[in-house]
Amino acid sequence: MPKARSIDHKPRAQYKRPERSKSIRGGYVSAMLACVFVFGTACSSQKTPSEFGEPRDAPAQQSVPAVAGGENVGQDQLLQAQANNANKVEVLFSAPVYKLLPDDRQGIPHQRFLLQLSNGSTVLVAHNTKMAPPVPIRAGDVVTIKGEYIWNEKGGVVHWTHHTDTPRHMGGFIDFNGQRYQ
Repeated sequence: MPKARSIDHKPRAQYKRPERSKSIRGGYVSAMLACVFVFGTACSSQKTPSEFGEPRDAPAQQSVPAVAGGENVGQDQLLQAQANNANKVEVLFSAPVYKLLPDDRQGIPHQRFLLQLSNGSTVLVAHNTKMAPPVPIRAGDVVTIKGEYIWNEKGGVVHWTHHTDTPRHMGGFIDFNGQRYQ
């Protein structure tokens, strides 16, 4: 019969997680909830394909406005992100408002509207009205937006169009009619 080995049982040091400030944790949770909200409302929308993301027969022809620095802002970066099914891409572009959607008032309030892109598709903008004032726009108005693009089958969502509340994320804005909303 083999001899039993003796095992030396030493207590292991307990792993303790480093303390995190509640404001950083809260900011992270808020950002995650906002993403879940944006995906949920964009994906559960009962829109027809032509209303949200599908190319149309004739693309809208609009002039490209200038940003505060005087430079024109095209849609190349956004269209590239859309074509590549990209997520979490910082974008800066100008586009006309295609359609205003009802504000989302569940959870964090968001102003929602669709922008018409030069390729005929649309993109949803979810503008957090708790972090920034709502933008007084109508269909046909041209806006310049800086935010974060997240792809979905309907054309994608641009969010984080407000000032930042965390060092881990760049702030965004919406420029309209000579006014910046952030």
